[in-house]
Amino acid sequence: MQGHIDKLRQQHRDLNRAIDTTRAASRQEDVKQLKKLRLALKDRIAGIGGNRATRSA
Repeated sequence: MQGHIDKLRQQHRDLNRAIDTTRAASRQEDVKQLKKLRLALKDRIAGIGGNRATRSA
């Protein structure tokens, strides 16, 4: 279970980097889509691991 949470956290961090890169390129529609994906991942992490998972995300 912890390995799955760690994988989701890594995907969340990767999306943060992608959002920063996309924002720098002024591609607002792409940024919106990436933010939606990031929020969905954060919700999955919270659902699996409770509050402990969201603190480090």
